Amino acid sequence: MRPEHPVGADLTALAALSGARVIGDDRTVVGATLRAQHAAPGELFAALPGARVHGARFAAQAVAAGAVAVLTDDEGLRLLQADPATADVSVLLHPAPRSILGVVSARIYGDPSQQLTLIGITGTSGKTTTAYLTEAALRAGGHVVGLIGTVEIRIDGTPVPSSLTTPEAPDLQRMFAVMRERGVDAVVMEVSSHALSLGRVDGACFAVGGFTNLSQDHLDFHHTMEEYFNAKVRLFDGAAPDHAAAAVICVDDEWGERMAEVARASAERVATVSVSGDADWSIVGQVEADAGRQTVAVRDATGAEHVMAVPLPGAYNVANAMLAVGLATTAGVPTATAIAGLAQVRVPGRVEQVDRGQDFLAVVDYAHKPAAVEAVLATLSAQILSAQTGGALAVVLGAGGDRDTEKRPLMGAAAARGADLVIITDDNPRSEDPATIRAAVRAGAEAVPAGERRATEIRESGDRAAAIAEAVAWAGPGDVVLVAGKGHESGQEIAGQVHPFDDRLVLAAALEARAATSVAEPLTVYVAPAGATIEQAGRLLRLMVTDAVDAGVGSAHRPDADVTRGRRTWAFFGDLAEAGADENARCVAHDLIGRRAVRLAVDQTVAVGDTRAVRALYQGAIQEGSWGDEAGFHLTLDEVLAQQRADVGTSAAPRAGDMVLIAGGTDLAEALVTAWRDEAGLAVQVRTP
Repeated sequence: MRPEHPVGADLTALAALSGARVIGDDRTVVGATLRAQHAAPGELFAALPGARVHGARFAAQAVAAGAVAVLTDDEGLRLLQADPATADVSVLLHPAPRSILGVVSARIYGDPSQQLTLIGITGTSGKTTTAYLTEAALRAGGHVVGLIGTVEIRIDGTPVPSSLTTPEAPDLQRMFAVMRERGVDAVVMEVSSHALSLGRVDGACFAVGGFTNLSQDHLDFHHTMEEYFNAKVRLFDGAAPDHAAAAVICVDDEWGERMAEVARASAERVATVSVSGDADWSIVGQVEADAGRQTVAVRDATGAEHVMAVPLPGAYNVANAMLAVGLATTAGVPTATAIAGLAQVRVPGRVEQVDRGQDFLAVVDYAHKPAAVEAVLATLSAQILSAQTGGALAVVLGAGGDRDTEKRPLMGAAAARGADLVIITDDNPRSEDPATIRAAVRAGAEAVPAGERRATEIRESGDRAAAIAEAVAWAGPGDVVLVAGKGHESGQEIAGQVHPFDDRLVLAAALEARAATSVAEPLTVYVAPAGATIEQAGRLLRLMVTDAVDAGVGSAHRPDADVTRGRRTWAFFGDLAEAGADENARCVAHDLIGRRAVRLAVDQTVAVGDTRAVRALYQGAIQEGSWGDEAGFHLTLDEVLAQQRADVGTSAAPRAGDMVLIAGGTDLAEALVTAWRDEAGLAVQVRTP
């Protein structure tokens, strides 16, 4: 993608900016690229020295495609002049061409980030989640937002493929220019330590920088944690050319505290965030938590308190959400608006649930570092405890090849401490021997002392799909299966080849295969007789609840209290008969049966009809309930049928194994049973008193 109206710059102007020297004729360049195969007419080709080959060896291809100048060093100049195809090309010469590539690229594209509110997020874990949350908060504030990250690049909601956490400098500046042309006024981007170290973000003008945390990763590149930290520092250190004007920093680890000290020395504004201690943004109370989301009370930098809904589990995601809100408010979005924007965010491959109607929780997560594995396992364990299912936890994980080897045993140890079953498999082995990588992970798991080890079984499988299927076959009601490491990735790199592989699709296939070999449970429907009275409906309601208790169905009656997994109880009520009663008495009676359904722990009570009595039933259920989620209301039969069709296969509609009461209303029972049997494909077992 290229801007439709390029700005361009003369080589002499670029030389004056960067300290380079022009060899040959002055030229106006309208773009820049590091890849000869992507060169276009009028562009500058950056021929940089590489680990195996010098980029100048590809210059002839770039020139043939229309490149009019080359940025390179002395060795590159020698190679260019030795080739007749490039001997006369204009050259921008610098002893360290990569060091000036960012500022040169920015000037060629008209310094686009200076016209954008650019927010950079760095840290080890949480960058992607924080970026998505920040994007949502900015959009809620009326901004047209660009997103640049691990999963994808988006321009005002339109995805653009991405292969690097942070693109190379020419690609990044070109993308900024395209975003600016398309009306984007704010950009959220993940900023990796590699990008900071290699100058990929040089020339970018960051309005706000965010820091999540630091834990062991990338030590194959940085060698020590101190070097790794110092790479991140560039986003906040006033002496660095790419530092942010303002900063929001999570101080839940010692690295965050140190980063805040760095930022305070130079940033215009610094705000801190913490879920565990004192900070400008902090937690003041847990309001509610259920499967997959949580609501907390937070105090902002002004001392005001807010209720914040976080659509992801785990304390670390509360930290990510507070960081996102802090970044958005620093960029000018009102706090309440920023918080409201978070409510419906979905982050691909981050604690992403895969639901195929199974009676256990299946999750895919990108955790591929020791601290991240530990954190997501702790989060899922906490969900099991809060649900009181008594369930067990399995994790499928491996480690990447050609990367930091020291973290492999640490990942295995984290898995053994946090899960009951550990299945070690291949991640992206790349050029390494997969068995060697697995052995390192397994050694770490088996080295955990018995007193610290949760895992009762450690298995190994070189086939990732088979390992996932093995975990699915192991799981029972109320258990949790976590597939960790690859998250959103859609390929697996083995021996130089990338094979199609998406953990979410493979996990879904394994769940579907398991379901296909299982005997489908019926949907049991208790149907009251036509013209049923309040008393008859009440007796049938108690019968259904008694049967549910015996069968372990319903959130209050089974080990598995996660309502997203099925086996729920339902009550659908229409207008019920009450012979001889006046309208007010009928309303009171309907109110009471709505309340009774909630008191008897029916998971979902649905009122259908446009009479005062039906509305009273709904209001009774609402008032008896905790949050209003226990009841639903539809004016007409067509309306409830449309909703059932829309929700088929999800926890928002009856599924196999559930128990349902239907009483009252004209044709309500016949229409619902027909829809569930013929349209949803359920085996419906009807019981009548």
